[in-house]
Amino acid sequence: MKVKLLCSVRNIPSNLFDDKNVDWIGVDRGTLELVNNQIKPISAVGDFDSVNEQELEQIRKAIDVYPVKKEKDDTDLALAVNLAVDMGYTEIEIYGATGGRLDHYMGAIQILTKPEFLKQDFKISLIDQQNHISVLKPGKHEIFRVGDMTYVSFVPLNTGIRIKLDELKYELPFTTLDQGSTLTISNEFKGGLERGFVQVELGNILIIQSKDI
Repeated sequence: MKVKLLCSVRNIPSNLFDDKNVDWIGVDRGTLELVNNQIKPISAVGDFDSVNEQELEQIRKAIDVYPVKKEKDDTDLALAVNLAVDMGYTEIEIYGATGGRLDHYMGAIQILTKPEFLKQDFKISLIDQQNHISVLKPGKHEIFRVGDMTYVSFVPLNTGIRIKLDELKYELPFTTLDQGSTLTISNEFKGGLERGFVQVELGNILIIQSKDI
């Protein structure tokens, strides 16, 4: 089961709202943006400090909301992801969480790498106009180009990870990567090919497909 989470309309793909046959969860102001695009979310999460009283009333006409306290232990996005997991969704796409405050961006990355999610078969992605970010766990993976993304990069999340890249522009035999390494940044798919193979051992990596705008 797949659900999409909207935090804002900052840096989102231009065709994001074209498909109405998908479940949405609004995250704070993202709820208002869904309503403004004639989409009724299945739920909404947040303290709603990014909307005014008139906008909150507009949201309430479309869906019941119960704002959480501003003083809380998790971000609105983290609460929304937890809700999606509790509702049984195993594929979670997050939009509007990048391109603004770096602390929010880093918090979103932390959600992708949460041990409880990595231990289970959850697919959680951060997506914007020029990036698609997710996690690859140990194993052999066939990866496919996302849309018109140009580059594919691999970022080690811990020290001592072993990685092997096949059928990409820059192939790599099994190599040990330590946290902080930039060896596997800015690879590409081979000309004419839309997929490649990645083998990961002894840890987890971020996979980032990206393009210049």
